[in-house]
Amino acid sequence: MLVRYQNGPDGKPVKKAIVYTEREHGIDPRSVDQDAVRIVERLRRSGHAAYIVGGAVRDLLLGREPKDYDIVTDAEPPRIKKLFYRSRIIGKRFRLVHVYVGERIFEVSTFRSIANGTVGNTYGTIDEDAKRRDFSMNALYFDPLEQKLVDYVGGLKDMRARKIVPVIPLKTIFAEDPVRMIRAVKYAEATGFAIPFKTRLAIRRHAPALATASISRLGEEANKILYSGKARGIVESLRRFGLLSAIMPGVDKALASEGAAAASMKAALAELDAYVAATGDKSLGALLAYVLRDAVAAAQAIPAPDAQAAFHNALEAARDFLAPLTMPRIEVERAVKSVFKAPEPKQKPKRPRRRRRRKPPTGAAEPSPRGGDEPRDGE
Repeated sequence: MLVRYQNGPDGKPVKKAIVYTEREHGIDPRSVDQDAVRIVERLRRSGHAAYIVGGAVRDLLLGREPKDYDIVTDAEPPRIKKLFYRSRIIGKRFRLVHVYVGERIFEVSTFRSIANGTVGNTYGTIDEDAKRRDFSMNALYFDPLEQKLVDYVGGLKDMRARKIVPVIPLKTIFAEDPVRMIRAVKYAEATGFAIPFKTRLAIRRHAPALATASISRLGEEANKILYSGKARGIVESLRRFGLLSAIMPGVDKALASEGAAAASMKAALAELDAYVAATGDKSLGALLAYVLRDAVAAAQAIPAPDAQAAFHNALEAARDFLAPLTMPRIEVERAVKSVFKAPEPKQKPKRPRRRRRRKPPTGAAEPSPRGGDEPRDGE
């Protein structure tokens, strides 16, 4: 184990980070995505510091295959874009670069400062960047060229203790960004790690603030929950913390019923997780179908003049169920179509057939209006 020092204000060396070697951290270099390694390598050759950071490092330490790779560097976005031909700068407030390799996207961001708090957008140093990350297990920096793990906040120790520990002080972490509460719950379910007692208290105390988060960010988190393969556990945990009503109020209401509706929703979430595990399918329409199934079925029961009107009712019910989230229209329609059953067309009542009077043969006597034959002369 190595120690990284930096000169303090008085000129004396101050311990900044622990650096773990390959033997100490245990990440298998063969499990690291080679495209991510090449991006780090190009930044290094161009004179910049660069590391793999965040969820990818966490997954590698847990022996899992990372879903995404985020890379952090001291190069600023225009410089990063210049180094990678297939790239583009995204974001207005928080600018970063998407680097394209084939059909894959690697997110490359610049070290951020804590000068303006943990949600500011000024560039800084790696040790500042570490201090503004949400939880210690997401603040680990992996150097894939030298196989070293740089730890400024004790993240590896916390992971080995199986704890989710905030980096930012509890009095500000959720007040500055309420979405971090969802992330804490999600990480706990995904890893099996414990949320410490004081952090749980802070989440419950700040839970009402989640209603103030932007709809777009809540939508992003909802999608990640559906994709996770652990949606049922995450949803039930969010509900225990009082967070579910802000992100999925329709699901929250169904689970609160504690009757057939709750049992059906729990079954739907379990089926969703089984589907994701079996297929790896991340198409939003296919996943939404599970949580919308009961809402669509209830809308189908509403009398409608025809199948088109019945489908419109089901689509509106699905949107209401998902509100306040605004999912892509095409995905919601796809989800509704997959579970919608058109009502049987109404049969028109048969009109009774009118019997036509038969005309008498030519030359035959006309029947009497009274129903009998007129008497003949001489009879």
